[in-house]
Amino acid sequence: MKSNQKQLWIGVSISVICLAAIFFFIDPKEIWGSLKTVRVGYLLWMGFGLVVFLVVRAVRWQFMLGQHRIPWRQVFHIQNIGYMLNMVLPFRIGDIGRAILIGNVPPATLAGGISTMVVERMLDMLFIITLLPFTLATVDTLPLWMRDGVRAFGFASIAGILVLVIAANQRPLTTRIITAVFERTPYLNTQSWLKRIEELLDGLDSLTRLKDGIILGGLSILVWAPILFAYYVGLLAVGISLTPLHAGFIVCAAALSVALPSSPGQIGIFHAAVIAALQVLGQPEGASASFAFVYHAINLTTMVLMGLVGLAGIGATFANVVETAQRFMQRKPTNS
Repeated sequence: MKSNQKQLWIGVSISVICLAAIFFFIDPKEIWGSLKTVRVGYLLWMGFGLVVFLVVRAVRWQFMLGQHRIPWRQVFHIQNIGYMLNMVLPFRIGDIGRAILIGNVPPATLAGGISTMVVERMLDMLFIITLLPFTLATVDTLPLWMRDGVRAFGFASIAGILVLVIAANQRPLTTRIITAVFERTPYLNTQSWLKRIEELLDGLDSLTRLKDGIILGGLSILVWAPILFAYYVGLLAVGISLTPLHAGFIVCAAALSVALPSSPGQIGIFHAAVIAALQVLGQPEGASASFAFVYHAINLTTMVLMGLVGLAGIGATFANVVETAQRFMQRKPTNS
């Protein structure tokens, strides 16, 4: 727990530094002036895009859990509860809560829920890294260090996907390797851990069939289309007129910023990344900061509201879900 507390304080410190830097380098009067001219109609379209994003994302998660035949409505509500918790609480507790909740819907398992979320993250990162080179073509002033960082993320994502695909398709080989490693590790019950690994690989089943892989790739593209739309109309709301590719560049910058430690909801880090991306594109400082604050506020509000609807939909309470997730995080590893 001490390491978690240290991580939290580091994240909060970085968020505070980012916010302080924003208001130091950008005149708050410029931000306020831009906020007063925001066109509300575009904000409604932004919220619509975020809801569609959640709908399509739940379709993809349901497909990944396909062998368990979980009703889409349950998947949708559980997913949204997880996003809400991640937005308001530290340590990405929403991911744990989401895995536990889906694992309590037979015949799904906790390990299966975790493995599908791992694949989700890898697919999302792969999409961002694939999109980024096209958006970079519109940026003439991008620093070399940033391009090198993007390449590093790209190679890491592709390597991760390849490892998962190989593990899912070569289960006997994967089992032999894991068995050899575990048998050389003291105080571990090899058979018990092998069972857990098998459950984990079950969640990667969608990566073992070409047809399912193609469908999963198509759904991953559809997942991000509403986000690109939300960014595009959000920019119009603050008077910034850019191309869809420019909006894609900002999406990529925001998505990559998630890898950095911050307070819950990516406060500060998200704003700094979005503003920096817009500055690279030569946009006014006040309007850039205005967009970052407006988008984050609409996104936070949408996720919290949809999460509350999710709690009502499955008959759970905020406190119970958080308590269950915290108990899981605090449990001591066992040898059995």
